[in-house]
Amino acid sequence: MSVALNPIQARRVNGTLRRPDMFYVYDDGTESDKSSDKILTADCADNSTQTKENPRQRLTIPKCLITPRRKLKRGKLKLMDWKKYHRLSVIYAFIEELERDYPAICTVSVIGKSVEGRDIKMLKISNSNADNSGVWLDACIHSREWITVAVITYIADMIVKNFHTLSSAVTSKDWHIIPVLNPDGYEYTHTHERMWRKNRARYGGECVGVDLNRNFSYGWGQLTGEDGSSDEPNHIFYRGPTPFSEPETIAVRDTILASITPFKVFISFHSYYELIIFPWGNRQDPCPDYLHLLEGGAVMARAIHETSGKTYKVGNTKDLTYYACGTSIDWSYSIAKIPYSYMLELRSKQHRFRLPKDQIIENCKEIWNAVKNLMDYVDEH
Repeated sequence: MSVALNPIQARRVNGTLRRPDMFYVYDDGTESDKSSDKILTADCADNSTQTKENPRQRLTIPKCLITPRRKLKRGKLKLMDWKKYHRLSVIYAFIEELERDYPAICTVSVIGKSVEGRDIKMLKISNSNADNSGVWLDACIHSREWITVAVITYIADMIVKNFHTLSSAVTSKDWHIIPVLNPDGYEYTHTHERMWRKNRARYGGECVGVDLNRNFSYGWGQLTGEDGSSDEPNHIFYRGPTPFSEPETIAVRDTILASITPFKVFISFHSYYELIIFPWGNRQDPCPDYLHLLEGGAVMARAIHETSGKTYKVGNTKDLTYYACGTSIDWSYSIAKIPYSYMLELRSKQHRFRLPKDQIIENCKEIWNAVKNLMDYVDEH
């Protein structure tokens, strides 16, 4: 028998769907009633649509009232893949799934709220060894750079699911992974404007957005114009009214500075220039650890080339691109004292921000190998 649910009832059932011991959600693929999902209990042996409390009852719920979370496909749960770009809800559900399935090493926390009130979530992967050093990975500080989200979630998946077979260079780290640092902007690129870069803060009347990678304190506002940053709210490089004016950058600062574990590596993922960049961005002279950063970058570039044949250039920000003031890697290196601070510009110069889906997994694999090799280098130096 079918039961029609009002919106309140449907949402209550949707909450129950978060309990995988009770229900699965699946699409039966029929042409009729395409707007609805069916609910199937976990203990059903066939394809009938039953509920645990009443095996003769079928519930039909509009898709729009069901949070995308789990799908049943050939008897296996499928939440995340690297064949397409996913929305924020799927990304967060994925890291929460890792936490639930691997509680000994995974913890998900909210490190802050975005301008529009969305959670900024962090996945921490750690064996809780007191001697571990910290690694920071963040993606999507610029919201149109979708490939960064795919790559960082792939890295998280590889670490967690292969933890007991990976080298100690990987497992002796506390991994702090922020898959979407700019959640408002990321959602906006899916629903309104694909090429949106900044967050969604409002300054200067109708002007919207701060370039979060110009909002860190080190070198903030030092240079203006096409190079450096801008004090104009309508500019793509608008740095904000003050350093750390934005909740997203505050979340990074406060989480890193509050950490008991000392960080040794900071990597912020960007696209699309195929570069491995380190400080400085606001000046021409080399940073004190220039040679170590250059060597570590070369290690990553070599791993990428050996994986896919791609050639990534290595150097400081000014040498490879242009002046950039108030960036996260300049802050992490100079203020947070993280010696190996990098910005990885992922694929692709050919496709710019619209990297085709069939290149996602290739980019993921080459960067995962790069990060693993960097861990080896860091442990040896």
